[in-house]
This record gives sequence, structure tokens and C-alpha cells, in this order.
Amino acid sequence: MTPLRAALWVKLRVAGHTIASIRHQSRLKVAVVSIAVVLLWAGAFVAFYCGLHWLQKFGLDPSGGGLNLGRLLMGSLLSVLTLALFLMLTFSNVLIAFSTFYRTREMAYLVQSPLPVHSLFVARLAECVAFSSWASAYLGSPLILAYGLVTDASPVLYLAAALVFVPFVTIPAALGAMVTMLLARVFPIVKKWVLIAVAGGALLAMFLYLRGKFVAGEESAERILSLVFDATSRTQSPFLPSHWAAHGILTAAAGRYTESAFDLLLLIANALFFSWLAMLAAGKLFYPGWSALKGLDHQRVRPMDKGLLGRMDTLFRAVSNPARGLIVKDIKLFWRDPTQWSQFLIFFGIMAVYIANLRNRSAMLDAEAYRTFIVSLNLGACSLITATLTSRFVYPLISLEGQRFWLLGLAPLTFRQLVWQKYWMCVATTAVFSMAIVTLSCIILHMEALPFFLSLYSMALVNLGLAGMSVGLGSLYPNFNEDNPARIVSGMGGTLNFLLCIAYITAVVAGQTFMLQWERLISRGASSAYWWTFAVVVAFTALLTAAATFIPMHLGLRNLEQMEF
Repeated sequence: MTPLRAALWVKLRVAGHTIASIRHQSRLKVAVVSIAVVLLWAGAFVAFYCGLHWLQKFGLDPSGGGLNLGRLLMGSLLSVLTLALFLMLTFSNVLIAFSTFYRTREMAYLVQSPLPVHSLFVARLAECVAFSSWASAYLGSPLILAYGLVTDASPVLYLAAALVFVPFVTIPAALGAMVTMLLARVFPIVKKWVLIAVAGGALLAMFLYLRGKFVAGEESAERILSLVFDATSRTQSPFLPSHWAAHGILTAAAGRYTESAFDLLLLIANALFFSWLAMLAAGKLFYPGWSALKGLDHQRVRPMDKGLLGRMDTLFRAVSNPARGLIVKDIKLFWRDPTQWSQFLIFFGIMAVYIANLRNRSAMLDAEAYRTFIVSLNLGACSLITATLTSRFVYPLISLEGQRFWLLGLAPLTFRQLVWQKYWMCVATTAVFSMAIVTLSCIILHMEALPFFLSLYSMALVNLGLAGMSVGLGSLYPNFNEDNPARIVSGMGGTLNFLLCIAYITAVVAGQTFMLQWERLISRGASSAYWWTFAVVVAFTALLTAAATFIPMHLGLRNLEQMEF
């Protein structure tokens, strides 16, 4: 058996044992996760099918000609979607590769083993591809199925989508791995202020670029369609892997199998090329970067009264111990891991750039119906970002204590104090960004007092509920034997947490949207029925948030108190 086959065989065995261990899990948890997975997939399929069906009808030529603008628009939107997915996978693989290549305990043993660096890299790259792309396959499959049913496409469409997917997700994984290895090699030898200046300059350049791209002006409704086609045509460059993937799927649906096969082979060739290039980079960068990062942990001395991190204990003097000590520890660990705070800032930074450019919207969007609908969409987007971050960073907090968790049992604090400290720290962190973005959105859209209040109320509840589910379920299903957050989040407990967060957000955002669209849905004017319904929605979301907070927290706390260490 070759070294590469041995490394891959070990990973497959571990994955097989992980799947087989499901039978030892709680039947209730397995049932809830399974039902939630099926319902979410079905809901995504219905949403995609209805949207694509509406586009199909919208684009029909009333004269009976062969032109169908809907199909053209669906093809353009598929190109936009694949490009967005490509960029997100590249960024996601940078973060996942950093944890997989440099932060796992097993790497300390693997780098000393007789395993060649190329074999070790390929095995880790395959793991990065699996962790970063499974959600894309899960949420992309209902879209492809809906597109095929709406357009009456050939069954070859589904085969082409499956064949295109693997080489398509391999390219951003290889790019992300190369970026990660380069950064790991550069970080230890470059001054921090230089890195901060470069990152700040890059963010400023991105803001200035996007600011010009988001200007909508006072365009008329007649020009909207032409502007959409003009904007989406920029994503269909023949030099983009996303275009090859989208074009390969669309040509397979149209029966042009030669063109589809060409796009598939083009993707495979580039996936192999970038993987080979990343493997060469690993031979030069991986071992020096890993060694430099390990040495970096012991180079710097941080006195208690020097620097911002050294003064954390003074900044939180109003908080009594031991909560203050736990807060300082969590903040220092968060700041010392760039894969956490960089993702946190980028997600909310992009959202802030979008909100700041709402003032450049078209004049046709100034109607109250559009403005209230945009506010609801902004709330949903901000809530989903918060759910992603809490699931990624907050859910693993208890598990990342690892084998040292028994020390907390000897400390002068109870598990109740520990769990609620994690909860309030999460709420305070996410609320600062999410509430600011929702407030900015309402101010720019000139919302009236009632929609303004309802948006802030809903966002505040979302912060409370998401923190409760992430901390509570993280305590209920801890994994103290794993130090890779990506693996912890990908487990059964992490999947259950994310699905419940999505369901909770859907209920809260749906309640707000229903009230803001009351005049369009029910009747005009704020009648007595409106105020009774408003009170019911407000009370329902409050009770739902209380249940989403206290039930998981109670179950998680009880699990920790009954656990033996």
C-alpha cells in the first residue's frame, strides 16, 4: 500500500466509524436531525421550484414566439450562483485548511512520521474538500432538480451536475490551501502592524470598488432587465471555472453533449493542475510554516499590564470573578486565532457595505411595500450570518476545552456560571454588529417608528435565541476528543444546531414580514385586527425565543453536571 493510499484509507476508516457511531446516539436526536434535514431540503426545493417557475412564466413571449427571457435569465442567474459559490468555497477553504493543516493535534505526529509531504498534503486536501463542499451539494441538489423539472430538461442534466461538482469544488480547495500555506509562512516573519495595514488597505479598496458597483441611480423599470443581463454577463467569462461549471450544466440540459463534455474535461484538467501546483507549494512551504507557527507560540511575552490584551482584566473590572477570568480567556483565544475574527469581520463587513449602499437604490424601490420587504430581507440575511457565526464559533466553545475540561470542575465556579458566561458573551458580541447593521438599514430606508421598532425587536430576539441554542446544544453534545472546530461543527450535534437555528430564524422573520406586509396581504389601515395580530406575533416570537434559549441551556447544563470526567 502506497503512503497516499494509507493516509486516505485511514481517513475513510475514521469516517466510516463516525457514521457507524450514529447508532449509539440518542434516537431522538437522530430522528430530529433526519426529519429536519429532509424538511429543509424539501423546503429549499419548493422555494427554488416556485421561483424558477415564476421566471419561466415571466419570460414567455406573449406573441407565441420562441423567445423565452425566463430561460435566459435562469441561465444568467446560475452563472452568478456558481461564481458566488466559487468565491465562498475559496474563502471557506482558507479557514478550513488552516485548522486542518496546522491546528489539529494529530499533525504533531504526522509531521514526524515517514509519510511524504505530498501524500500528507493530498490526504488533508481531500479532507478540506469534504468539509467545505458537503453543504454546497446538499443545498445545490434541490436547485438543480427544480431547474430540470421547470425546463423539462434531459436526465443527462443531473448526471452532468454530479460529474461537474467534484472538479469544481477541488479548484477552490487547492487555491485556499495555497493561500493558507503562504500566509502561515508569512505571518511569523512579518510585523503585525504591516499585516494590519495590508488587510486594512485591501478592505478599503474592496469597499471603494463595491461602492461604485452598487450605484443604481434613478433607472426606470424598462431598463432593469437590460441592466440585469449586463451585470450577469460579467460573470460568464470563459476564464472562470464557475462559467465552465454553469455552461457545462446548461449545455447538457439543452442536449449539446459535446460542449458539456468539453467543459467537464476543462474543469478536470484545471482541478488536476491546481492540485499539482498546490502539492508543489506544500513541498516548499508546509514544513517551514508549521515549524514557524509552533515556534511563534513561545516567542512573545505578554505582560498583564502591556498592550490591549494585557489590559483585558482591567477593562472588565466591573465583572466579578470567575466570570471575568473566563471572558478574558475566551477573548484572548478568539483574538489569537485569525481564522475566527477574520471570518467574523468579513461577513459583517460585506453586509455593512451592502447596507451602506442602499441609499443608491433605484427610485422605484422607494415605495413602502418595497422598503418594508427589503428591511425583512436584511433582517433575514443578518440573522443567517449570525447563525453561521454562532454555529461555527460558539457551538464548539465547550468542546474546545478538550481534555482540560476537568480542570474547570476543580475551579471555584459552577457549570451553571460557565454556561451562562458563554451565553452572555456570545449575545454581547453578536448584538453589537447585528443590531448596528439593522439600525443602519432602517435609517437609510427611512422606516417609520413601528417597522423600526419591530426590526430591532426581532434582531434582539434572534441574538438571544441563537446564542441559547448554540451554547446549550454545544453543552448537550460536547466532543472533548476533537480540537478541530470544523469537525465538531460537522457532527450530528452541530448539524442539529444549525438546522434548528434556520427553523427559528424562519419563524421570526416570517412573523415580521407578515406584519410589515399587512396592508398588501390582508387589508389597508391599522384596524383592531391588525393590533391584535401584532400583539400575538410579538408574544409568539418572545415565547419562541424563550423556548429556544432556556430548553437547550437547561438540557446542556444538566448533561454537564451529570457527566464524569
